[in-house]
Parts: sequence; structure tokens; C-alpha cells
Amino acid sequence: MNKSYTILLYFFLYLSLLILSKNVFAVEYKSYGYIQPEFSYFIDGKGKYNQSEDKSSVFGQGTFITYLQEDSSKITIRAIGRYDDKDNNRTYFDLQKFKYEYFLDDATLSIGNDIVFWGVNESFHVVDIINQSNIAENLAGTKKLGQPMLALSLYEEIGDVSIYVMPYFRERIFPGNKGRPRYAAEIEKDTVSYESSKEEKKIDIAIRFSKVVDDFDIGISHFRGNARDPELIVNQSTLKLDQYYPILSQTSIDIQATKESWLYKLEALTGKIESENHIETAGGVEYTFYGINDTPQDLGIVAEYLFDDRSSNPFNNEMALAIRWNKNDIYATTLLAGAYLDLRGDSNRFFCEYEKRLSDDLKLFVDASLNGHINSKDFTYAFSEDSSLTIKIAKYF
Repeated sequence: MNKSYTILLYFFLYLSLLILSKNVFAVEYKSYGYIQPEFSYFIDGKGKYNQSEDKSSVFGQGTFITYLQEDSSKITIRAIGRYDDKDNNRTYFDLQKFKYEYFLDDATLSIGNDIVFWGVNESFHVVDIINQSNIAENLAGTKKLGQPMLALSLYEEIGDVSIYVMPYFRERIFPGNKGRPRYAAEIEKDTVSYESSKEEKKIDIAIRFSKVVDDFDIGISHFRGNARDPELIVNQSTLKLDQYYPILSQTSIDIQATKESWLYKLEALTGKIESENHIETAGGVEYTFYGINDTPQDLGIVAEYLFDDRSSNPFNNEMALAIRWNKNDIYATTLLAGAYLDLRGDSNRFFCEYEKRLSDDLKLFVDASLNGHINSKDFTYAFSEDSSLTIKIAKYF
């Protein structure tokens, strides 16, 4: 871990402990979290790389929040961690949020680690760029690492403007050699290069404008800094994949329109990496049937499409179809099921996510990931024998 990043973390930890130690019983705060044991079984046996047919892990998350100076400032700490019995790369600890916020009448100043999400889509998060993905958690990249930043948000009648200055870059976490699913070749985590001579110390900048206009939620953003998605280059001496992070300049827009039971979504960007310009867009619709057969149950239907004009991008012509069922009962029972369809016909992947509260402090999750036909030349062929069933039980406190 970079020295300046470590110093920043210790500074905020020291600040938090100092404030609490002055009069711990006088400080109002709330804390909560959960511990979640998980077990996965792989239906296709040992798969392509003679791996284990199962894996076990324990995930935990804890959050601490306190307000100071008569509620004009706030400290938030959210830590996550996992122990995995097979993959060392999936055993980690991260301070997703470790920030101090100061509130003004029409502005908020924040410093520290934070999670910032941009976008409106359910499946394809095209414009989301601030935080680094933890691919060891899931290959979709939806699990994020905390990003050190200084952020200023201004709230005006014309809309909200947020400015982000990010002094330290976090490298992506990939599955290890014993991870499952994993890439066809092992990714060398110690051989990393950058286009910028400042490497991970390059200062990344982002700005975002957002506004609600009638039924439309609109966001316009610009980012310039180290690309979050590295290029993977075969090292001829080790036959492993080395990581290279180019500089990315990206301008994007995201729009969501709410029309009664319909949601219309669009995310689009134009980006430049080195001398190559590219366009990426994703969007779709979501319709919800409320009160099915005069019951509290709801059923949503989601359809989204992703296009990328780069032939080098393995996901450049994809569709996602899904249904979302919400029983709206005291057990918070929900089901999300669907498929990712490569419209070139090279790969089809199916998923199902079920969750239900067992008691006030226990919740059950059952996830299934199933591979359909996958062409041997497709990027996802490396995962074609990794269909799995995962059971999780979360204990909340």
C-alpha cells in the first residue's frame, strides 16, 4: 500500500478516536453491520483448470456514523473484509468509506475514502468510473474499493455540481491462480505499468452536474485520470498477464425518465485512451406490475442493451433480460432472474438471485449462475465450466 495512502487512513482513524476519547458517552453515534458465511458449489466439477469443486468464505461489513459540531459535520467509517479458503486474492480488508464531511447551507465538503456511483442501468454500468472494481469478488465488477478523494458538492437552483480530486489510484484486484471463476491466464499483480510517469500518484479529476427536470433525472460528467480497467498484456517470459493502466479522458451522460409504471434509462459516453476514441452506450426499459392479482406482490420486467464500437471489447453487443419479483411480505422476499445474451450468439449466461429474511437479524441468499452455449473464441469461454450455486446467510447486528 502506498505510504501517503496509509498515512491518510491512519490520520482519519486517529481523528475519529481522538474525538470519541474526549467524551465517549457524550458523542451520539450509530453502528451496524453483518457477518456473512458463504458456500459455493460448482456444478461442472473441477472445471477447466483442475480447481476445487467448492469454496467457502466469510464476508463482513461494519459501519460507524457520528455527527459533530451540532450536526454541521459527520464522520463515516465503513469497513469490509473477506476471508476465502481457496483464493488469497479474495482475502482482503478495505475501508470503503473513511471520510469527514462538513455541511454548509448550499455545499458539502468531504475528504477521505468514499464510494461514488454514477448511472441508472440495472445491468450495464457504463458511466460509473470513480471507484476501482474488485474482480475477485465478482467478474461483473460491481463490487468496489474505497477511493481516496477530496470532494466538493454545490447545490444550486440550476442543478447540483460535484467536483472530485483523487490523489491516489487503486489497482484492480483480480482472482488468483486458485480462484474460481478466474481468467484463462494468471494475472501478475506485482507487474504493473502506467502511461503516466506519476503512476498511482497521478491526480485524477472528475466533475458532475445533475438535475431533476419534471420526470427526468439527468447527469452529465467528465473524468480524466488513470483508466480503471487495465489492459492485460501477455508476458512472454512468464506467460502471465501484466497490467497496464493508460490515461482515460471520458465525457458521459445518464438519463432516467419515470413515466407511471415505466422507467426509461440511458447511459452514454465518449472516451479517449491514448490516441483511440471510442463510444459506448447502454440503456433500456423497466416496467413494473404493481399489486398482482390484488396482492401486495410486484413484478418488474427489465430489458437493457449494451453497445461499444471497439472490436477489442469482448462485451460490445450484449443484451440483458430479467424479471424482478417482490413479495412485499414481512420476510422481504425477492427474486431476480434473467440472462445475459451475446447478440452475436457466442455466449449466453443465466442467473438467479433469491433472498428472504429468516428472522429479525438473519437473512438467506441463494444465487445461481449458469452458463449456456459459449463459443470457444469468446472471452467468457474461460468461465464456461464455472456454473455455480451459492448459499449465503447474513447475521446482522
